[in-house]
Amino acid sequence: MTAPLSVTPDQAALVRASYAEIARLPEDYAARFYHRLQERHPFTRALFPDDMTHQISVFRQTVDSLVADLDDLAGARAGLSQLAIRHVGYGVRPHHYAYVGAVLIDTFAEMAGPRFDAATRAAWEALYGAIAQVMIAAVTRRN
Repeated sequence: MTAPLSVTPDQAALVRASYAEIARLPEDYAARFYHRLQERHPFTRALFPDDMTHQISVFRQTVDSLVADLDDLAGARAGLSQLAIRHVGYGVRPHHYAYVGAVLIDTFAEMAGPRFDAATRAAWEALYGAIAQVMIAAVTRRN
C-alpha cells in the first residue's frame, strides 16, 4: 500500500501563505536550514559537500516545486522516490528524515515569527510527514 501524498485545502493554503512570506525574506531560508541542521546534528556535516552553494539552490528549487504543486502532490511521488534512493547513496538513513523535518519546520517558524502559528506548523508537519513517508517507503521497498 502506498502512503498518501496530500494535504487538505486548508493546510495547502497555510503552507502557501507562509512559504510566500519566508521565501521573500532577505535571508535565504535554505542556507539557514542547512546551518541549523549541521549545528543540531553535527554528524550530518559529513553528508554534504564543503561548498553548499549548489545544494542550497537545489533544495530551494525542490521546496519551491512542492509548494507550487500542493494541489497535485501525487505527481511528485516518482520524483520523491528517486530522490530518496539517491540520498541512500549519500548516507541518508530513514531516521534522518525526522531530524530534517524538525529543523526545517523550526527554521520556517523562526523566520516567519508569530505569523507561524500552531495551525501553520501543523500544516507543514502534515506536508513534510507525507513527503517523508513516501521517501522512506521508496528506500525500504528496495531493501
